[in-house]
Amino acid sequence: MSDNPITPKKNKIKLKKHKNLTIVETFVGCGGAHLGFKKNGFKTIFVNDIDKNMIDTLITNKCVKKEDTFTCPIDELSNDTILEKVNSRSLDVIFGGIVCKGFSLAGVRNPFDKRNYLYKEQLRLVELLKPKVSVIENVVGFKNMTIYRENDNTIQVFKDYCELSDLNKKLNGEKSARRKLKQNYNDLSAQIKENKNKMEILLETIKQFKYNIFEEIESIYTKLGYKVYSKVLEASNYNGYTHRKRLIIVAVRNDIKKEYIFPEEQQKFTLIDALNKIDYENSNNPNIDIDNQPMKHGEKTVNRFKLIPEGKNIAEVMDSVPEELKISKFFSRGNTQRLDRNKSVPTLVPGHSNFPIHPWEHRSITVREAATITGFPLDYKFIGNHSSRCMQIGNAVPVYLADAIAQSIKKILM
Repeated sequence: MSDNPITPKKNKIKLKKHKNLTIVETFVGCGGAHLGFKKNGFKTIFVNDIDKNMIDTLITNKCVKKEDTFTCPIDELSNDTILEKVNSRSLDVIFGGIVCKGFSLAGVRNPFDKRNYLYKEQLRLVELLKPKVSVIENVVGFKNMTIYRENDNTIQVFKDYCELSDLNKKLNGEKSARRKLKQNYNDLSAQIKENKNKMEILLETIKQFKYNIFEEIESIYTKLGYKVYSKVLEASNYNGYTHRKRLIIVAVRNDIKKEYIFPEEQQKFTLIDALNKIDYENSNNPNIDIDNQPMKHGEKTVNRFKLIPEGKNIAEVMDSVPEELKISKFFSRGNTQRLDRNKSVPTLVPGHSNFPIHPWEHRSITVREAATITGFPLDYKFIGNHSSRCMQIGNAVPVYLADAIAQSIKKILM
């Protein structure tokens, strides 16, 4: 037998080599969606966000390079700057979780909130860069949101409406303060109601300028040469721990002939599955992992927590709560709700102290626990104060949902 190695046959099948898929992401936040796409081989061309802490979080975790970031409002990102950065490279995906404060069902939906119009900036980038696929992620309420065109007929109405809206915010703050002091606030309620009636009358005068944002986006995509697909996806259906629902709009350039199909539902997991991943004794020990340090709650707050059974909130047990620990039933989310270890987790509301209560310990869940529920790696570091870190996670696209979306998009690009 010859000692020479066997010479491979010349007609051996060659594996196809695929170029790196590329992505640009606006409103990138702390990287939930970006991690999901990078996991599927997408290379960053650039990312953009207004919040320095969020960009620093991305850089610290080596999710992106500093030179591939723009920390500024999207409307300050000029076409020339964008084109110089892209440098004629082909762009596969542009992803944007457009800021949704004006759309969220969890908050006040002000039709004149300037953030409601940021979709125009997102579509400006689509028109400029002509990506193969454009993705917009937002709250479910985005699909039915209507706003008003700004013109000579609406400018004064905008001004008057916003003044009344701001006044009601102030009055609601005073009302909340009186409620806590158990003082009468009927006069404030009457004033707020009167202002709301005035706001409705103002809107009636400009109803001919009202339009649906989702329909407008569909129309613009079509004019730019894209086919539009949309669906509400529940994160827990994609190997996830939270039943957060998001509207996903996928626009596919007309020259891409494969039909886009949203990802098939996969496994569901529960809170205990997420908590069991955390290494509380070693790498995620609170003495080592700052993101796993519990908040220091006041004695009254802890005593209130003790009265809330697993899977319940304060509103459900208020009648049995001692008078000195009672709060308004209005506060039924956030840290007045105790999680159920055997169920998936509700949407995590961003904010300093709004994370829900741990299922068996008398404290709100930590930044690390919230991050793990959202799908971030156990060693992912969040930059900023406690409030900022909570907000970053509360605003993030769950990593596992982004992973599933990236996989479905990859199928039509490869």
